[in-house]
Amino acid sequence: MSNESTIWLFLRKMRVPLIILNIAHAIPVILLTVVPGTGENGQPHHLSFFDSMYVVAYTATTIGFGEIPYAFSYAQRIVVFLTIYATVPAWIYALGSIIALLQEKTFTNAIKMNSFRRRVRHLGQDFIIVCGYTDAGKLLIDKINKDNLYRIIVIDKSIEKIEALQSEMYLPSIPAIVADASMTEVLKSSGIESPHCKFLVTLFDDDQLNLKISVRARVLNQNLRIIARSGIKQGGENLANIGVDHVIDAFSIIAKRINFALRSPYLFNLLSWVQGGNLHVSKSDILPIGKYIICSKGRFGVTLQNTLDNNQMEYTYLDINKDTHEKVSSDQDFFIQAGIMDAACIIAGTNDDAINLSIIATARSLNPNIFAIVRENELEERSLFSHLKVDKIFILDQIAALDGYNYIDRPMTFKFIDEISNCSKEMFVDTLLLITKKVNKRPALLEMEIDEHHMYALSRYLSQTPVSIGQLLRNPYHNGEDLEIVILGLERLNGEFILLPKDDTLLQPNDHILFAATRPSLDRFQTIVNHYYELYYVLNGVEARRFKLPFLV
Repeated sequence: MSNESTIWLFLRKMRVPLIILNIAHAIPVILLTVVPGTGENGQPHHLSFFDSMYVVAYTATTIGFGEIPYAFSYAQRIVVFLTIYATVPAWIYALGSIIALLQEKTFTNAIKMNSFRRRVRHLGQDFIIVCGYTDAGKLLIDKINKDNLYRIIVIDKSIEKIEALQSEMYLPSIPAIVADASMTEVLKSSGIESPHCKFLVTLFDDDQLNLKISVRARVLNQNLRIIARSGIKQGGENLANIGVDHVIDAFSIIAKRINFALRSPYLFNLLSWVQGGNLHVSKSDILPIGKYIICSKGRFGVTLQNTLDNNQMEYTYLDINKDTHEKVSSDQDFFIQAGIMDAACIIAGTNDDAINLSIIATARSLNPNIFAIVRENELEERSLFSHLKVDKIFILDQIAALDGYNYIDRPMTFKFIDEISNCSKEMFVDTLLLITKKVNKRPALLEMEIDEHHMYALSRYLSQTPVSIGQLLRNPYHNGEDLEIVILGLERLNGEFILLPKDDTLLQPNDHILFAATRPSLDRFQTIVNHYYELYYVLNGVEARRFKLPFLV
């Protein structure tokens, strides 16, 4: 609803009170103008139209200044008397109507929508629209807001969720509206047609709702990059068909992690790291070899079965909700019949955390040494799973949020994982050791482009002289110390991707670089590539004078 529509809504709702209020004022004004009074010489005196309006105004509002410019005649006092009993009730009625209107949901929503539109219009910088303040949405917002690369706009139908968002006191503030994100007018009000709108992320658990939002978003803005969550195979295919740039499928991501862990714990660790974990292989990263028991149903269970089939692993598949009620009366007897006593690993993957807790507790009571993997559906249940000492917890909302964040902030991580997963097991080990030895076990991970916005001096310098990676990272200040930075990947403007480029690799303008680095080294690197004289010293080993820098021209 536009601002003009809000005004018309107000006028329509207040039409009768305003008419009554105007009549209650107009008649006394006319009467006071017509009815004569007595002047100072006893001569008849008529109030001017302005004087009449003035008297009625302070009489109607019960202020009561007095009789001006002369004492009223009895006829005038009768008019004033009638004015009091006509206008005061009219004002009470009008004020009551205004109060009722301000409490009316339609009107207050219109006011909030107009305020929301103004905030969106005044952003003046690139922003992201997040549809759904779910647990995944909150995690994504926290990550994006911390980086401060984009402003954020949130849409959700739940007033409780929007109030929870506003109570977080984000800085900078996040414009949010209680509305249906699948409505075209709501998306337009959120600025989806603006050139500053770079991404739309829809993270609802309802695949059909995500599809509706994505379809409308694509129609409204062909250049917009859309990220949508999907929990079913057909939903993901439909999203891809309508032009969604990135589909978040948490089930496939979990299956991919398990697949990588079965291939090599080092490969699994690299995948977990780029999605927010530590770069350290722990005991829980090494999946056991032996029989697996899958307690799940639906698409997630099928996805896990396909993963184990591809790795030639023995497993027993149980539809836990159905089988425990139909086959036996005792859950323990049921698990014993399924082979829990000699199983190496159990996967609790139902959509109910209480059932998953029961599965793990029962399995551990029968086989204390069994490796336990659990799917967590609600974030608040994590403490209970940790209490059971579950070996591997896959939190769906966290996985979805980090996957969306990577696509927004560092999309090269997907190419890095795809490329390195095709390498040998020795390459997995060497890469992990390279990063941990050169940087640390929890390096900062980020992506940058060689352009005038991110590497101003270097982008100008490359137009005149070639520069290699080693020149920037190896002993840049000629003090015997390298920068604690590992370049994981280099993507050329033509789409060519170079995995772990060597020191002699020449950089080009508009290259995208994926870094693993310590924060101090990253700060020094950004100083080098953004300041002319710092860059010249690093590349040549001597201080530069102005005339020695042709790329400044």
